[in-house]
Amino acid sequence: MSGIICADCHTWLTSDLTNCPNCNTTIFLDGDNKNIIDRIQPNCLIYRYDGSDILEPAVIIKKSKVNYRVATKLQEYNAPVVVSKQNVYAFNQNILSSIQALRNERTATIMRYDQLIQSHWQHLEPYQDTP
Repeated sequence: MSGIICADCHTWLTSDLTNCPNCNTTIFLDGDNKNIIDRIQPNCLIYRYDGSDILEPAVIIKKSKVNYRVATKLQEYNAPVVVSKQNVYAFNQNILSSIQALRNERTATIMRYDQLIQSHWQHLEPYQDTP
């Protein structure tokens, strides 16, 4: 584990610390008193790139009137990504998996077409201007 997050103040920490330097909370890594976040459990899907079909699993950290602050990975708890509420969806693993599978299939198809086109290009011969 390269790092942890203080569950009280969401500060990025190394696992060798005994107290959070930001809020001075004693750190408990295990047991019933565990007060750190060492992995994220996505509760939403976000869409952040206009013109793209990428959905990313994320966890909502903070809600405001028009935006959500979300983390797609543990390191983002400290500096969450701001996403418009209209681009945040309920987490659905089946839909996410289906979209990812289709994106992978599309990539494989494009690569196959590129290879076929390249094979035709290899058969081209230079134009010979004959007098």
